[in-house]
Amino acid sequence: MMCRIISIAVLCFSIGVLKAQAPAPKKTAHDTVKTIQVSPDQSAKVNYNNGLNDYAKGDYQTAYTNFTQAINGNTKFEPAYLARANTRYKQKDYRNAVEDYKSALALDSNDEKVWYGLGLAQIMLGNKGQAITAFTRVVRKNNNNGDAWYCIGELQAMILNYKDAVADFSLAISSKPNFAEAYNDRGTCNYMTGNYKAAEADYRQAITIAKTPESYNNLGNAEHKDSDLDGAIGAYSQAITLKPAYTDAYINRGTVYMDKKNYTDALNDFSKAVQQDSTNVFAYCNRALTEFKMNNLDKAKADCDKAIMLKADYATAYLNRGIIEEAQRKDRDACADWQKAAGYGMAAANDYLKDCK
Repeated sequence: MMCRIISIAVLCFSIGVLKAQAPAPKKTAHDTVKTIQVSPDQSAKVNYNNGLNDYAKGDYQTAYTNFTQAINGNTKFEPAYLARANTRYKQKDYRNAVEDYKSALALDSNDEKVWYGLGLAQIMLGNKGQAITAFTRVVRKNNNNGDAWYCIGELQAMILNYKDAVADFSLAISSKPNFAEAYNDRGTCNYMTGNYKAAEADYRQAITIAKTPESYNNLGNAEHKDSDLDGAIGAYSQAITLKPAYTDAYINRGTVYMDKKNYTDALNDFSKAVQQDSTNVFAYCNRALTEFKMNNLDKAKADCDKAIMLKADYATAYLNRGIIEEAQRKDRDACADWQKAAGYGMAAANDYLKDCK
């Protein structure tokens, strides 16, 4: 999961504009030409507003230049630091974005937009703890900032604090009742803690708000765990209808067909997954198991061979290939594969190795 990157509003700083005036009278010999003096502060505001226009157009390099000129003209111009930080974020220059956010906070430590932007940049740098700290400052100032609560929940989920994440997503939902992503991700955290009924309810609510293939796929996972096999197949089918190239949904539906001993449909789904993604080791490994169940031993072994070629340390593929080789009466090859599976951490392989001499 990844924190939803929302648009970071830049603060629009209003400056006066010149009003239309009547034509100036013609100069006489006694007239002198007067030069309009522009102060550094006024120049900074002009550069800042020019930068906002460039940012809105997606011209981030020119925006960066204008914001930098604004800062050079007024080193205490907090909105310019924030705007340049946002620009650097857009340019994926996250480290320097962090520095600009910090400069803005040195001038105004209560600006929640700055704390929020800092949190996003810290996420991109992999600094989860610092990101949580930044978003926490946002919600301390504004407890109804659903996006900040959502990001905290995402970060808690990343570090496997699923119960805390559920609480944070719940606060996000309280602030934004139609927050489909928060329902979906709360569902995933409930799923990870084994609370499948709650997960199903969250996924269904997410679907009510926004019918996405991901939410249907997740609903199918929860229903599968809850032994509602027909419901799971229906959910995966909805996901595939919305996203025909959804490889994971085909693999997941195929797994349910396997549980129902519907090997023909399972084989079709795993083959579809392989067609869509010829590097997906899970599709090959599951198809191998299906072929084995259908007594197509050569095809089953060929799929295990392909999975191992793609992922040389794939313990499950070695275990399964050993089982297939045993059925082919290739005991020495089977034992060699089970030995490799055990070496790659597959504890179940040790039971098979007991029969090896």
